[in-house]
Amino acid sequence: MRKKILFLSIMILNLSANSQIFKDKYVKDATKAADIWMKNINSSEYAIAYNQYSDQVKENSDSIHWSKAINQLMDEFGKIVSRESISTEFKSNIEGIGDGFFVFIEYKSIYKKINECTEYLILGQDDSMKWKILRYDYSYRNKDQDLD
Repeated sequence: MRKKILFLSIMILNLSANSQIFKDKYVKDATKAADIWMKNINSSEYAIAYNQYSDQVKENSDSIHWSKAINQLMDEFGKIVSRESISTEFKSNIEGIGDGFFVFIEYKSIYKKINECTEYLILGQDDSMKWKILRYDYSYRNKDQDLD
């Protein structure tokens, strides 16, 4: 009986460790895809960046309108000065989307015209196991805003 309990305990620990290894790999791979997407945005490669969106996002957005909007945003932000990933999180379910492999990434960014900027990305794996952008969002404070 003790051997069975020991065996089951070892199996559970092994599965837990393997699960964490896979989660770490998913986060690492998604972060690489996110970094490429952000670089494409910052180098005005909007068509390439748009193609990195998931099919669900593309169904609900027009590439020309999106390119104009992101170009206007990047003009408002100015050139990228620095960007640092400050948090990553793996999830296997998102309410409203369902089950899958999802990674949430938060960046602290500094742009030439923006003092404090936090950028958020949600990525999901598509049917061919490629990481695609599901959502990009940001919050920021202009350099001329009062820092209370």
